[in-house]
Amino acid sequence: MKKVNFDEYSKNYDDIMQNQHKKFGDIKYYAEYKIKILSNIVKRRNQKLKILEYGCGTGRNLPYIVEAFRESSVFGFDISKESLEIARQNNKEVKIIETNEELASYNGYFDVIFIAGVYHHIEPSLRDYVTSNIFKLAADNCNVAVFEHNPHNPLTRRMVSTCEFDKDAVLLSKKELQSIFFKAGFKDNGSAYTLFFPPVLKALSFLERFLKWLPLGGQYYIAVKKSV
Repeated sequence: MKKVNFDEYSKNYDDIMQNQHKKFGDIKYYAEYKIKILSNIVKRRNQKLKILEYGCGTGRNLPYIVEAFRESSVFGFDISKESLEIARQNNKEVKIIETNEELASYNGYFDVIFIAGVYHHIEPSLRDYVTSNIFKLAADNCNVAVFEHNPHNPLTRRMVSTCEFDKDAVLLSKKELQSIFFKAGFKDNGSAYTLFFPPVLKALSFLERFLKWLPLGGQYYIAVKKSV
């Protein structure tokens, strides 16, 4: 399967996403939604943390991270150089990490690592290797939150199959993702199914805390820690 080159989509990534989701509402909701969950997981918002978004793309999530963790230093990394340039232009207060070599210089540095919609693009045979490198980046007691598409949701599968930059996507279940992170040495810190309601129905989002066990949400997240 040919890997998607995100450099080719960097300039119109958000437009493609918004067009695909036009029936459901503004895609900014998804970024804000995830960072609210991240804030609840970390519970250290007033501390001076070092936060990495691994796979930040064009930086759609970064403003919400900066807003939620105002005392913290925020970093972004991605393999798409064109996407990183856009992220840099739109997020002047964020430190952009451009290469794997530079990223490795931060081993043991980060207190929080946020990963959203990345693992379904990683070739399955490379997922253990990538996760072992993420473990190296994590400081002791680092919180890691990973969001992924839920393969049990038929609408999610449909949208992935028709999205032009998801041509290389291989979806994985919550259990599979947890297994990868546990194998790397991380400890369980909770998980839930999410996004039962799209932006146009966000008034009902308060119900999601009662549904997090139900494997029908559009996405899910796992939370793990690097315990001392």
